[in-house]
Amino acid sequence: MKPAKTDLPGRTSGVVYALVMLMLLIWGGNYIAAKVVFREIPANIVIVLRTAIAGVLIIPIYWRAARKNPPVLTRSEIGLLITLGIGGITVNQVFWTLGIARTTVIHSSMIMATTPLWVLLIATVMGIERITFFKATGMAIAMTGVILLQVFRTQGKSGGEATLLGDFFVLICALALAFMTAWGKRHKPLSGGIAVNAMGYAGGALLLSPLFPFVSEGFNFSAVSTTAWLCLFYMGAFSSVAGYLIFLYALARMPASRIATFQYLQPVFASGLAVLLLREHLGVGALISGAVIFTGVFVTERFG
Repeated sequence: MKPAKTDLPGRTSGVVYALVMLMLLIWGGNYIAAKVVFREIPANIVIVLRTAIAGVLIIPIYWRAARKNPPVLTRSEIGLLITLGIGGITVNQVFWTLGIARTTVIHSSMIMATTPLWVLLIATVMGIERITFFKATGMAIAMTGVILLQVFRTQGKSGGEATLLGDFFVLICALALAFMTAWGKRHKPLSGGIAVNAMGYAGGALLLSPLFPFVSEGFNFSAVSTTAWLCLFYMGAFSSVAGYLIFLYALARMPASRIATFQYLQPVFASGLAVLLLREHLGVGALISGAVIFTGVFVTERFG
C-alpha cells in the first residue's frame, strides 16, 4: 500500500497558498453574508436553514469519501462522531449565528481569534498540554484585549451594535470549537474529518428541523429578497462546506502550523470587509483591543 503523497513544506505550490487565501476570504465573507441575511431573516430561522443546506451538500461528499475510507461503526467511534460533530460543529454554528446577529463583525472576529487559547486551556485540563509561564502570560494578555473590546464598544452604521450578549454567544462558539479541537486531539476519529462534519451538519439538521415550524411561524418567506437567499446559500455551501474542503486539501500539502499562521488573517479579512461593505467603525479602541489580543495569541503560540 503506497503512502499518501504529501508535498514537502518547502515545496508547497503557489496554488495551495492561493487556495488558503481563498479559504480565508470565504470565511471572512461569511460574517458579511450573515449580516446581510439578518436584515431580512431572523437568526433562529437562519440557524435551521443554514445547517440544512450544509447537511444536504455534505452527504454526497461524505458518501464519496466513505467509499475510499469505509466508516468505523463501533459504538465508541459513533459516540466520538456525535461528540465532535454535534457538540463541536452544531453548537459552534448555533452560537456563532446567535452571536453575530447581536454584535459587530469586528468584535466577533476578534473574539474568535482567541480560539487557540481556549484550545490550550481545555487541552491542559485534559492533561494533553502543560501551561508554561509564557503561555499563561499570553493568555492573560489576550483576555485583557477581550475586556478592552467591551470597554471600547463599537457601533456600525449598518452593521449593528456590539452587545455584551452577542459577544458572549460568540465566546461560547469559540469554546465549542476549542473543545472539538482539543477532544479531537485526544480521541482522533478513525472515520476522518469529513465524517465529523457530516455528523455536525447532517446530524445537526435532523436535530434542528423539528424546531423549524416554531421559529418560522408567521414569517413571510415570499418577502425575502434574492440577495438574502443567495447570502444564506453562501453561508451553508461556501463557508460551511467549500471552505472546510479547501482546508483539508491544504492541510495535506503544508504543515498545520503554517495554516494556523495564515488563519490569523481571518479577523483582518472579516474586519476589512465589514468596514468596506457594512460601514462598521474600526475605531482606535477596536484597533488597540485587536492588537492586544493578537499579541497574546502570538506570545502563547510562539514562546509557549
